[in-house]
Amino acid sequence: MFKSITVSHKQTSIIKNIGILWFCDRVLRKDEEYLVARIDALVKSGVVNTEGFYTLGGRLAVDFANSFKRIGREKEGIGNFEDLLTFMKSHHLLHEDEASDLHMFLFQNPGRCQKVVDSLLELRTGFRAVLTDISQGWPVNPEFFSHINDRLASYKSYHKIEPAEEGMELKTIIDENGPEKLIFPIVRDIAEFLTSDHVEKTRPCANDDCDLYFVNQSRNGRRRWCSMSTCGNRAKVNAYLKRQEA
Repeated sequence: MFKSITVSHKQTSIIKNIGILWFCDRVLRKDEEYLVARIDALVKSGVVNTEGFYTLGGRLAVDFANSFKRIGREKEGIGNFEDLLTFMKSHHLLHEDEASDLHMFLFQNPGRCQKVVDSLLELRTGFRAVLTDISQGWPVNPEFFSHINDRLASYKSYHKIEPAEEGMELKTIIDENGPEKLIFPIVRDIAEFLTSDHVEKTRPCANDDCDLYFVNQSRNGRRRWCSMSTCGNRAKVNAYLKRQEA
């Protein structure tokens, strides 16, 4: 026989709270497991990198334009200096030792680091406006060319031959040890983008609810979606459901 147990109102309240906390913990764990699995799947399909930043743009400049979004984050993808360091490392633009030095710099001079973030976000806003104009058949605003030239001219740089994954490569080295050096590779790739045939090949995703851009390098030039793993798949599902309803 089971012995009956008398539970007070206070004890009942505590038990309920424990139950709620347990339930919330399980939900959060499931959400975390789902997010990890989702990122892993998107990494394998080339949509994002391991930090959740999109890599489907076709080049650094366009990936930077898409950096306002980040899988697993509802807010700005580059919301602070640490996010910027993560973006740079995940795009292989920053070595771990350099990142460590800049983390120390952040501790010593947070205001200067935040100015770098603000400068890059301003650049991204201007570049996204350029991509919008391009997608609508408009030429690039000459003022943006001047803006990029001014940014490039602000750096002292030299070239150096260094080992690469395969053989050797010619690298541009920036004579700058502060956080401002993080801006240069992005500005340089935007400049290279603007002087390449990628300008004519850049498209916005055909999903009206998606704000991502990509360089259309498909063989037949008919790519419509940022990725078939995300927007393309949703479009197929929606089209199928509409056919079933008809």
